[in-house]
Amino acid sequence: MRAADVEVQDHDEETTAFPDVPPLHLLKAERLPATRRAVAGTMNQRTADALRTVIGVTPQDSDRHALAAVDAALDCLAPPAAATGYTDAERKSLPEDLYEEHDLFFGAVRVAGDSVETFTYTMLEALRSQLDDALSAGISLSDGERAELRDAFWTTFHLLWRIGVAGTPFEYAARARPRGTCPRTGRAGGDPLVRWRLGHQVFFALIQALIVSVGCLEECLREDPDDIDGACRLLEDATVLMTGSGASLRYAGDFTRSHYADAVRPAMMPPHINAKFSGLQLRDHRILLKLIHRVKPLVASPAPAVDKSYGMLLDAMSTAYAAHISVCSRFGGDREPSLRTPGSRVPAVEILQRFRDRRLGAATPDRAPE
Repeated sequence: MRAADVEVQDHDEETTAFPDVPPLHLLKAERLPATRRAVAGTMNQRTADALRTVIGVTPQDSDRHALAAVDAALDCLAPPAAATGYTDAERKSLPEDLYEEHDLFFGAVRVAGDSVETFTYTMLEALRSQLDDALSAGISLSDGERAELRDAFWTTFHLLWRIGVAGTPFEYAARARPRGTCPRTGRAGGDPLVRWRLGHQVFFALIQALIVSVGCLEECLREDPDDIDGACRLLEDATVLMTGSGASLRYAGDFTRSHYADAVRPAMMPPHINAKFSGLQLRDHRILLKLIHRVKPLVASPAPAVDKSYGMLLDAMSTAYAAHISVCSRFGGDREPSLRTPGSRVPAVEILQRFRDRRLGAATPDRAPE
């Protein structure tokens, strides 16, 4: 066991009521390296070594092979810093919600620290838990959905390498950490509540990756509007991440309807959790939507390639909402109200459809009449 694991476990026992879920250490969304300047400016050799260790993994490699590479990459990085809470100013900057309770339920721990190293650690940590869970408990996602999930993580690793490492002294000094042949795996058998929490952890990590990629896109469009290739590449990255976020929700709900009714839904209701608990409480998601809103006018440019790439991102965003709606419907949301609106006669699926339509509309650039 690595020294980092000991520190994480001790930290987890003090901060979460759900020790059966490995903690996911997340920066606050405002602290993410969400510009190319921030990625390059905070890159260090440990992070470059970690990225070197994983970027060679291919889609054809097995989950066990990928897990061994992720374990080795995590060994390159410093353990997460101490937990940090939200300030009053941060709470007031977005609509009031029970963000801390949401993080606690899903095993997310907000930390401070070096932005690019901590973000890389977050991505590796979420991926490690997902691969370990899939190997230990099994997974019934289609080959396509599993590929979408994996592609999202490796797209992030390659983005960080491309922006922060390639062509710098870090690249020439980077050394891959040797992989073990037998990566450590966790529990055997499947617990739907654990799968639900771990799947949401993966979703949280991918939302943070989207903040980083869309933030880099905003910087590119504002400061270097002639870099059409760079903007399109970042839009392609964001599209893969958005698609992967939908796959993560299908992974989170990869169990039976009766399991959801008997174990998962009751755990998110009083007396265990405050009333109106919802995944919509993810603060990072709100910040991502604000960021996309800032990008929207910048992509309304005469460059056809940018316009086409942004359209593909919107299509992926619609697909991600469709995944959320599909999971909700499978667990009775086509008839029952959301936990967010107890007592309502409006089914949860209809609420999600309204959110999808409103948010896609808000993200779609205004077009001048032809």
